[in-house]
Amino acid sequence: MSRGIIIGGIVLLIVIIGVVIYFTMGGDRTTPTSPVAPPTVPYIIADESHLSEYKAGTVELGAGNSVEDCRKLAYDADYAAFGFRKAAKNCWANIDGEATAGKVVPLIDHAVGCVTRGEDINNGCKTTKTNVIRARHYNGVTSFEDIACNSIDSCRTAAKAKGANHFGWREAGGNGWVVTAPAISSTTPEFLVNHTIGCTDPTKRPPNC
Repeated sequence: MSRGIIIGGIVLLIVIIGVVIYFTMGGDRTTPTSPVAPPTVPYIIADESHLSEYKAGTVELGAGNSVEDCRKLAYDADYAAFGFRKAAKNCWANIDGEATAGKVVPLIDHAVGCVTRGEDINNGCKTTKTNVIRARHYNGVTSFEDIACNSIDSCRTAAKAKGANHFGWREAGGNGWVVTAPAISSTTPEFLVNHTIGCTDPTKRPPNC
C-alpha cells in the first residue's frame, strides 16, 4: 500500500471523527425558542378619582371589593364606564360612558374606568358587552314601529321577530321600537336619557347594524 493512500485514509478518518464530535456536541443546531405571547392590552384606571358630571346619571350596581369586581358588574349589565367606592366597597355605572371625556377629577377613595381594555375614561368609554349605546336614540327617523319588551335582551329578541337588524329600548316607558324608515344606517345616534339602542347582532354597533 502506498504512503499516499495511507495518509489520505488518516486524513479522511480525522475529518469523519471531527464531524461526529461537532454534531454530538450540538454544533450548528438552533435552540428552539418558545413563542412570544402578544402583549396584553391593559385596563386603564383613573385612581383616586371620579367624574365632575354624570350627564345621564348613574346606576348603583351593589357591593364590590375591588376595581375588578365593579368592572365586571358594569360589563355584565352592558354599561361602558364604572366606578368603585373603596371605603364603602360598592360600585356604580355611569350611564353615558361616552360623556366622560375631560370630566375626571380627583376624589380620594374612589376609582373610575372603562370596562374595556385599552379604553381611557379620560377620552370616553365606548364599548359595552353587547355593543349597545346607552342614553341614545336614532336621530333622523321618519317612521318607526313599537315593540313589546322591557330589557335589552327582550328588545333584541322582539326586534329580530320583526325582521329588524336593530332595536331601541325606552327604559322609563318599558317598551321598545324599531325604525321602519329610513334605513338605520342613515340615522345618527343622539343623546336622550332613559333610552338605549343596539343591533340585533351583538357584535355590531349602531347605526352600522
